Amino acid sequence: MHGLLVGLEVDESAMTYLHFDLAETLGQWALIEVAGFFVAGFALGFAHFGALWHHTCQLVEGRRWGLTAAIALARFALLIGALTFASLQGAAPLLAMTLGLLAGRAVVMRRFGRIAE
Repeated sequence: MHGLLVGLEVDESAMTYLHFDLAETLGQWALIEVAGFFVAGFALGFAHFGALWHHTCQLVEGRRWGLTAAIALARFALLIGALTFASLQGAAPLLAMTLGLLAGRAVVMRRFGRIAE
């Protein structure tokens, strides 16, 4: 029986205690980086969905559909590029940017949702 316990730290409390500290795991500067990705995602979401509202209004009114389509393609390219860049930085920046994007969408929907009613 004693041979099975060789190399194991039986009295070590860290082996049974699950401890997760985001600042310790990512580091202090990484938290600032993740916060920056959230802010960038918020700005991107606000711009993306605000432009979507504007483009929808222009298409319904029948004005400048060619220019509107070109700007919509550029809007999607910017969104894809930003999310791809965040994904190359890791899971935490991608998640932060996505949450920021959704927060920006919520602000735009709240702002323009009242106008549509």
